[in-house]
Amino acid sequence: MRQPLVRILLGIEYLLAVQALMAFWSQAGGQYHLDLMFWPWKFALPLIGAALVVAITSHLANGAGWRSPKVLLLGVSLAAVMLIGGIVTYYYHVNEPADDDDDDQPAQITRALDALPRPAGIRSPHHGGSGLATESLLEFGHIRNHAIHPELRK
Repeated sequence: MRQPLVRILLGIEYLLAVQALMAFWSQAGGQYHLDLMFWPWKFALPLIGAALVVAITSHLANGAGWRSPKVLLLGVSLAAVMLIGGIVTYYYHVNEPADDDDDDQPAQITRALDALPRPAGIRSPHHGGSGLATESLLEFGHIRNHAIHPELRK
């Protein structure tokens, strides 16, 4: 093959390898952890991994066997980059923010409803005899239209 065509094909392979490594990382490690990750990790590891894939392909295309020391070194380096990506993803998995509202939602709603005041006509465990409550003789008709002992205006 001619040299310019090989370079174009290796460039296309590089772009496809970046895309494939990002898709693999998001599927294997989880897109949520990838979203939490610091951007240089997400930027550098796929680019380095794609460069290693293209280097392996170029050495194999030049006639080097897969057992050549250079191809094996590049393969081990690619495995190391993937291992580093796994370690970084695991770190963000362990240190992800806690979801307070998803796990305990029914219990939180029950506590919130228990804290609300209840109307006097509705029976509840906390207001057992509220339906029987009557007005005191001192308050009967007294509070209806005006305030009791208001502070004087200055």
